[in-house]
Amino acid sequence: MMKLNPFRLFARKKRRVSHYVKSELLTADSPFIITEAYKAMRTNLMFMLSGNNKKVIAFTSGLANEGKTTTCLNLGIAFGQTGHKILIIDMDMRKPRLHRYFDVPSAPGLSDFLGGFSSEIPIAQTAFENVSVLPVGTIPPSPPELLMSKTFDSLLEKIRDEFDYVFIDTPPIHLVTDLAIIANKLDGVVFIVRENSITLEVVKESIKSLEHVNAKVLGFILNDSEGSSPFAQYKYRRRYKGQYGYAYGYSLPSQE
Repeated sequence: MMKLNPFRLFARKKRRVSHYVKSELLTADSPFIITEAYKAMRTNLMFMLSGNNKKVIAFTSGLANEGKTTTCLNLGIAFGQTGHKILIIDMDMRKPRLHRYFDVPSAPGLSDFLGGFSSEIPIAQTAFENVSVLPVGTIPPSPPELLMSKTFDSLLEKIRDEFDYVFIDTPPIHLVTDLAIIANKLDGVVFIVRENSITLEVVKESIKSLEHVNAKVLGFILNDSEGSSPFAQYKYRRRYKGQYGYAYGYSLPSQE
């Protein structure tokens, strides 16, 4: 008897991959200063994750449109350039985007495996060396229930054995609880902030939410920085408008 997947009721319409989305990915044609900035971030993260099998990292933000997805994907690509085997997971089951960047089917994916509708982890290969992706899958009616399952724990065990690093693109922590559910099972969280689009209060509340569940916040990456923010230490001009900065080491700036 064929097993009915109730998630299909929530399936999303196929969306055409735009040239703009693909142009945001790090390639051999990316400007030197952009490539070097990602390499610098990669070096810092590798140093922070060294030892004790630390390899599973979540990327989040306080609100939507902070640049977390692009940052997560490009750092994954940068890590893959070192010869390490990389898996990028789309865990944003409300607004998934990973499949659009890499031009892979959105389903089957993470939700289908967690829901028991895919016996194998539906990992897809990408055109980028050493980089594989686990797309979001069919949109489920209740993402938190899937993330609280024992199947998610077994998924983490399997991918830890198979990949050198695992990057997870998650929903904004200030808007939904998905990341809070799994945060204490991960090796760290990187917080993305877009300058002039989020208040310090929202950032602080988001960090408190992570601290409450014993998440390890590795640091902040500042997006579209003009260089005046206390978050920013390094910055570079992006070809898709704006500047980008990052600061590792967990501390919130004081409000003047």
